[in-house]
Amino acid sequence: MKNLKLIAIIIFISYTFTACFGDKETIIGQELGDTNFVNKNFKGNKVAFSELPKNMCTYLSQAKLKELYPDSKKILFDDGKTFASKNCRFLVYVGENEYDYLSGTIFAAENIIAEGEDWKQTWELKKKMSKSSEYISGLGEAAIWIGKKRELSVKMDGYIITINVPGSPFNKEEIAKKRDYKSIAIKIANNTGLF
Repeated sequence: MKNLKLIAIIIFISYTFTACFGDKETIIGQELGDTNFVNKNFKGNKVAFSELPKNMCTYLSQAKLKELYPDSKKILFDDGKTFASKNCRFLVYVGENEYDYLSGTIFAAENIIAEGEDWKQTWELKKKMSKSSEYISGLGEAAIWIGKKRELSVKMDGYIITINVPGSPFNKEEIAKKRDYKSIAIKIANNTGLF
């Protein structure tokens, strides 16, 4: 019963956020039970949640990010002193102005709710709630890309890694570059060495 309440809360929060971004999809009438998205080749975590530092910037490389954003002027990481949780904010400067940057994040969250048998149904619901979502194979136990939010979520054993790719849905110059954010997110994920 406790798990059902937690799943309901997650679904409600996800639905609310999705609705705000105009990417909501109704899950009423959709069938559940498809587990083809589960990575059968997952051999376990390379790093346990307890071993992850608060400063997740240690898993990112300025040189690798520069390859993904070749037009960037510089790339800066948060210094890590303000981290209350396991995360990293990174800025990709695309102009000379100090405010002309794209912001991205990577964070790890303990996955107490979606463990056991219920996690597959939770992830299936998460994917079905967004029109711009799709499963990504080969990362963790399962991975979902939500294009509208430029967000890649990867389920590990006991935690979730979420990467928000630097970009801007309102900057006309950035939109004109037609970056493949999904490809960038997958490369960032692979470059961390966590998968």
